[in-house]
Amino acid sequence: MGDSSLTSQRVEIIDCLLSYTRGIDRLDEDCVIAAFHPGAVLHNYGPDPMVIEEFVTYALPSLRKRYEATQHRVSNIRVEMDDKRALVESYVLAFHVESSDEGKKLHTFNGRYVDEFERRNGHWKINKRSLRNDWSKVESISEEMAGSDVWAKSSRDRTDPIYDW
Repeated sequence: MGDSSLTSQRVEIIDCLLSYTRGIDRLDEDCVIAAFHPGAVLHNYGPDPMVIEEFVTYALPSLRKRYEATQHRVSNIRVEMDDKRALVESYVLAFHVESSDEGKKLHTFNGRYVDEFERRNGHWKINKRSLRNDWSKVESISEEMAGSDVWAKSSRDRTDPIYDW
């Protein structure tokens, strides 16, 4: 594989990771599913592995009901690949804001996605994902930043301005 081909394939892989993070935070099923091959298996998201199609029908309604906002960030992306497979390790830092009668809480998760990508029909997508937990914490949000009452809020659906383009 030439360098430009490797670079474009790595970009395609990273775009899949970002499609997942946008989808999970905007609660956009199509965006989440676009990162995975049909029937891709996710491990460590619950007691049993589940396929991506089951995951979105379980996770997105749960996230919508429990949290008023989430933000998933990926970094330290390491891609090891051959012609048809890639092992991709990505650090994930995820924030979840929960509102209750007792006030707001911030749930912070720091871990890794260990993804097995496959190239099928010329496209790289996740075929298997394993979630790893390095640490997490829950803390009360007793005070918000000055100006937060003025800033436009993000939307957790297709009314978010990112979809206007």
